[in-house]
Amino acid sequence: MKNIFMKLMLLLFVALPMMVAAQNESVNIKVCPSAMGYQWRVAVGSERVPQDIYNPKRAYMWISPRTERVKGVIFSCHNAMEQGVIESPEFREAMAQMNFAIVWLTPAIEPSNVFYAGNGAQKIFERTMRDLAEVSGYAEIEYAPVVWMGHSARASEPYNFGAWNPDRALALISLHGDSPHSQVLCCNNTNPDWGERTIDGIPTLMCVGEYEWGEFRIESAFPFMRRYPQSTLSLLCDAGHGHSDISEQEIQYLVTFIRKAVEYRMPEGWSGEGKPRLHKINPRDGWLADRWHKDTPPQAEAAPYDEYMGMRDSAFWYFDEEMVRLTEAYYARERGKESREIEIWQQGERVERLRFRPLEDGLSYRVNLKLSGSKATKEPIRLRRECGAVEIVDDSTLRVRFNQAGFRDRRVADLGVCAYLPADKRYKRAVTMLGVRIPMRIENGQPQTITFPALSDVKRGAEAIKLAATSTSGLRVEYYVEQGAAHIEGDSLIFDELPPRAKLPMKVEVIAWQYGIDGKWQSAESVSREFYIKE
Repeated sequence: MKNIFMKLMLLLFVALPMMVAAQNESVNIKVCPSAMGYQWRVAVGSERVPQDIYNPKRAYMWISPRTERVKGVIFSCHNAMEQGVIESPEFREAMAQMNFAIVWLTPAIEPSNVFYAGNGAQKIFERTMRDLAEVSGYAEIEYAPVVWMGHSARASEPYNFGAWNPDRALALISLHGDSPHSQVLCCNNTNPDWGERTIDGIPTLMCVGEYEWGEFRIESAFPFMRRYPQSTLSLLCDAGHGHSDISEQEIQYLVTFIRKAVEYRMPEGWSGEGKPRLHKINPRDGWLADRWHKDTPPQAEAAPYDEYMGMRDSAFWYFDEEMVRLTEAYYARERGKESREIEIWQQGERVERLRFRPLEDGLSYRVNLKLSGSKATKEPIRLRRECGAVEIVDDSTLRVRFNQAGFRDRRVADLGVCAYLPADKRYKRAVTMLGVRIPMRIENGQPQTITFPALSDVKRGAEAIKLAATSTSGLRVEYYVEQGAAHIEGDSLIFDELPPRAKLPMKVEVIAWQYGIDGKWQSAESVSREFYIKE
């Protein structure tokens, strides 16, 4: 009886966060403007991968104002889904609790998508971390353990980063990609030769969505694990989700995986000086669990590594029983339920992809979402931002909003917005990506220019300043914060709390932009203003 009670308590412990996340999923997350910001920016480049003068590489870093000393770094390059994770309020709150910094690099570190160390990627990474340590005042950034996370075309980068940085890679997360050494998808058939390198003992998570599932996405995982029996590769089938679909459940799972990596690998008392000696995980100390099977339960019961009785060739490794039960709860939520399809309607017709047809302001555009057939529900279909120059006004209105990615990279114009209905007792989660593409610039109409008065330096503790940019068109000028501890609210620049060891003076850069109205006004050239926060 005691053992049964303990198992029930453990199941409740791991399932409760999933149930809370499922309840939260039915409500749009209101993103605090400062949650998407980054306090520091550095230029990125190397001898082998020089700067593109038209779209220069930049690395941005965020540190919580509660973080006295950084214990680790989340590192991602600009593709798509990464933004939806690292800029979400729930992920940032978790990283604040763990004292992790977040680094985001745009455009990507190098064009191959796979982290070719010999082609400059390693030098770019090391120089970027040194520069961020210097500009921020957080010297430990230069050596802090890294969780590398990449999505889709960049989902193989984590594996290769780990192979070249086994002493620094705390964990590796491949979002909606494929397995290490795959010859099918994300590596574009150009896997770098690892030689004698491995990712043995580095916890590695491979996420694949149910609605993008294909055996080819994981089939290379099995020979990989046979070839590298000391590898620690976990699988999350993102049940009920698609290729570019971020949910609170998946973010909560990623956070738990990162917490486990810290628990099992970080040495106690690392001061931030020099590289920490990460503990190498022995796979025999973890658990094995059967691979995901669509709408059917596992074919073998999960168990500690040496006790697992299922087919070991198709089993995946997990930290411990808690991680296994969390995975099983993830699958059970969607298993055996009916599916639903969300239709996209615009201006009275059904479309496969939302088109950019702005309202009179030139920025806002609307969408009508319906469920196919007779599967009606009183629950409204919700929207969630994943990436790109977009903000969600309400459940039927989107609006152009540029950010640190600038005005040149094609990823800025490909707007990732997820429309979804959470799972209920009968139906699986319904999801579709709106896939909006906007013009990078409005070319038709009269030219316009922006006048943006200079901004003066402020002292630590300043609360806000008024922004007064104007355009010759008379249209409202918009803003975003390129770098600095501040965010935009209307025409005001609101200063955020500084991280306790932030180096002063800190540069603040504000960008003024006016998108224009097609046929009336062209897009204006953006204008930048810089000033400093001083003691």
